Amino acid sequence: MVNLNIIPFPFFIFLVSNCYAQEIQVERMKVSWQHHDEVVSFTASAPDDGWVALGFNSKDDIVGSNLIMVGVTGSKVTAEDFYVVSAGNPQPVKSLNSESQIINSSGSEENGITTVTFSIPIKAFDDYHFDLTKGRKLWLICAYSMEDEFDHHSRMRKHVEITL
Repeated sequence: MVNLNIIPFPFFIFLVSNCYAQEIQVERMKVSWQHHDEVVSFTASAPDDGWVALGFNSKDDIVGSNLIMVGVTGSKVTAEDFYVVSAGNPQPVKSLNSESQIINSSGSEENGITTVTFSIPIKAFDDYHFDLTKGRKLWLICAYSMEDEFDHHSRMRKHVEITL
């Protein structure tokens, strides 16, 4: 256990700020993220029993986005890493000769709310993903559906500019 009485004041500020997770609410969807050494962990919850998605883009557009979709059916969690090639045309990054960046996805459905978590590397390793460096501004696409199949359209989709 750390004795806070002997820690210099500036160090204490760093210790506290390093553990802080950022959180936003977009309509009825909640999203939070926390930076770790080499990954960013995201948690998103939506008021429905279908998939939940978070997308990342340098501009306010679905096209060119890296889109992470997670569906929960019972105890089974399915997560897919997409790149949006054109409007209505998300392609799994694996089909574009890349690799999924999703690490440790999980999820649950309870009382009509789907909650998902996943981590992705801070450093992008190809053109289908984005660097997620702390302090970087980018567009976050928040979406959810009433169905778990990823080809089902979203019930809600909003783009918000954030600072990671």
